[in-house]
Amino acid sequence: MTDVVLAFDLGTGGCKAALVDAAARVRATAFVAYPTAYPAPGRHEQRPADWWDALAAATRELPLDEHRVRAVSLSGHSLAMVPVDAEGALLLDSVPIWSDVRGSEAARRAFRHIPERDWYRSTGNGFPAGMYTVFKAAGLREEPRVARILGSKDWINARLTGVEATDPSYASGSGAYDLLTRALRPDVFETLGVPARWWPRIVASSAVIGEVTADAAARTGIPAGVPVVAGGVDNSCMALGAGLDRPGAAYLSLGSSNWVTVAGAEPVLDDVQRPFVFDHVLPGLYVSALSTFGGGSSLTWLAGLLGRDGDLDALLAEAAAVPAGADGLTCVPTLAGGTVAEGGPAVRGAFLGLDLGHTHGHLARAVVEGIGFSLAGAAATMLPGPSREPITAVGGGARGTLMLQVLADLLERPVTRPADAQHCAALGAAALGWLGIGAWESTEPLHTNGSGAQTVSPAGAGYALARARFDAARAAVRAQSDVT
Repeated sequence: MTDVVLAFDLGTGGCKAALVDAAARVRATAFVAYPTAYPAPGRHEQRPADWWDALAAATRELPLDEHRVRAVSLSGHSLAMVPVDAEGALLLDSVPIWSDVRGSEAARRAFRHIPERDWYRSTGNGFPAGMYTVFKAAGLREEPRVARILGSKDWINARLTGVEATDPSYASGSGAYDLLTRALRPDVFETLGVPARWWPRIVASSAVIGEVTADAAARTGIPAGVPVVAGGVDNSCMALGAGLDRPGAAYLSLGSSNWVTVAGAEPVLDDVQRPFVFDHVLPGLYVSALSTFGGGSSLTWLAGLLGRDGDLDALLAEAAAVPAGADGLTCVPTLAGGTVAEGGPAVRGAFLGLDLGHTHGHLARAVVEGIGFSLAGAAATMLPGPSREPITAVGGGARGTLMLQVLADLLERPVTRPADAQHCAALGAAALGWLGIGAWESTEPLHTNGSGAQTVSPAGAGYALARARFDAARAAVRAQSDVT
């Protein structure tokens, strides 16, 4: 039997379970989706019970009888707010996830007392402030039953082990974590009237927090007694899985939202562009990123609108046949709001330049190019000057060659998709498992298993006019959001 870590990537769209061996090879995977509810503008919710059910269902699809599970480790989607009582019972059936902005008013109140610039410089929390957990939690400050506020993967860990804990990477998305001291800020809690004791203790991402209980084993199919490590936030786990274990390493993440990430010994902060920063899952490092919220979710929306939600690969093939610039069609893909740099939660997307000759392929090409222009702008802030070195692209959006080609042309550098491009968060989580039980002394196995990569080089496509149209269109939708 092969020794493996059972790693879970608890993402926005569903739970991926992966068996990863000690050579960092993904032996088997399973994925189970769960829904997101949008009960009101700015409110994006999921049911933790759905996360648990998906984890159990995905686990039971894996060939556990052929492997020896040495550890369990989770990567969890960020900024989730899961309130529980003193017995660990859920207090909300549906909880706000990362894109929920219900904390916006609480953030505005807090910034009357704590200068927002100082808060950003301390926390690196570059998303719109209302997304961060401490501001969402302010709405519960009169609720006497709250004993703890857990993150997504921390709630799962508590279900598996009975232990409530978090790690520095997830804590750094709380809205109250000082990056330089790597500790929570009491003044943020005091200003909001939120008890600091609601936040669980912070342990190393690779620390073993407990073992799978007999009850959890019966419910999930995971063997009882297996060690569970703290794990990390998805951004940091994905960075580790993509090979960012040293200062200066960078990658592109292509998923529901997209971002450009760089690892460093210091956080990358900019008051205008507002990169977001998380503590790395490895000690002594940070992951700094600049994102665009218009990513794969915009393509999924388009495919569904066109009645082709089961036909996305064919739709992208049609888009690849359309010339660069999409014959004058421009898309601003921030359909669900944007980052601070993109105009904030109120900004929306747009298609401009539509005519009767445009096809499904043109619409899809315009979305892909809009995503590419947004990422290229983020890369200009996050990465050093021109380079011929390939940059890694990971995530579900990296599976299509068109997106890689557009990015290579716009970034003017090769883009490489590793063989495990869609498993990087799970790989990062698995690495924490191997480190946590002492089976790895370093993260070198992540670099020695690099076969099967695909590299796309710039093809010299001309995008100057299309980029100018995109910049003008984005300015127009931002201006519209300011008056609506």
